[in-house]
Amino acid sequence: MNTDETIQQKAAAAADKAQAATEQLVDDPKEEIKRRAGQAAGNATYAFNSLVDSIEDCTRRSPGCALLIAGLVGVCVGRHFYKK
Repeated sequence: MNTDETIQQKAAAAADKAQAATEQLVDDPKEEIKRRAGQAAGNATYAFNSLVDSIEDCTRRSPGCALLIAGLVGVCVGRHFYKK
């Protein structure tokens, strides 16, 4: 147990040092904004793909769930295009 914890602590410390070195290299605010935007886009992509995967799993397990999701999508599209 102590060996695993020590390895994890050393890995975390190495990651912290690498991140600190990277932050020192990135002094340009434009590059920092691009980097953070890339991270946010990656996180959003991951979240969207996770949502799609969970919907696929749900619809494979029960067809009723697929009908419910199709109905909700239809209602959202209908409300969007046919606003008063």
